[in-house]
Amino acid sequence: MPNTNVEETVFDRLGDLPQVAALVDWTLLELDKKSDSIHLSFTALPEFTNPAGNVHGGFIVAMLDECMGSAIVGLTDAEFMPVTVSLSTDFVKPISVGRLLGTGHITSRGNSSAFLEARLTDTEGRILARAIGTYRLLPFPKPPPKTR
Repeated sequence: MPNTNVEETVFDRLGDLPQVAALVDWTLLELDKKSDSIHLSFTALPEFTNPAGNVHGGFIVAMLDECMGSAIVGLTDAEFMPVTVSLSTDFVKPISVGRLLGTGHITSRGNSSAFLEARLTDTEGRILARAIGTYRLLPFPKPPPKTR
């Protein structure tokens, strides 16, 4: 189980979460530099469901993309801003509303691109969806100067 006692990370220094991350209730559980992985939790809301009552695939892909993009930002200490080049998703099981756990893992990284994998599980550890992605690595934007 990931460590929920996370010390200050790059995400704390960056400030507010991007709107997509906030929408899916992105929560950092662990940033593991030894294994090039990040562990997150999300909340799938009733508003995310399709007519069958399952979480819509677009929200699932957004969570998987957040796992992979956040891995790059967190594990490089915001040296790079990841831009998704390609993302392939396997929807393993229908996903219900509630808490989900996500893992993003950097499998290979160069100076301008990175290859990652991600998975979403339920709280019992059952794999619900997985993805592989290719990301272009751009310099992370500098924060705007603070005004008085």
